[in-house]
Amino acid sequence: MNGDPVGPGTVVRYINTGTVGKVTEIKTDEEGIWALMDSTGLYYKVETLVVTDASELKVKAETAKTASEAEEYMRRYGSAGPDQVDIGQVTGGG
Repeated sequence: MNGDPVGPGTVVRYINTGTVGKVTEIKTDEEGIWALMDSTGLYYKVETLVVTDASELKVKAETAKTASEAEEYMRRYGSAGPDQVDIGQVTGGG
């Protein structure tokens, strides 16, 4: 999109959602050129990607949580189990 070449190893941002990742593969078909982004495992048309620097990857990595951190969060802030939820006022939408 910004005229920079996109290839394997290039750090890119998808303009529609802001998703950042590293390109792992490029493929071409009858619809155009596609880049596979490692962070999502999805292909994006290269016209919808903006080349960015690797510092954007680090920000995302710092916010990632481990499974044990997620469990601790659930213990601390809780998720009411099915036996703890009052569904008396829940009605169907039909």
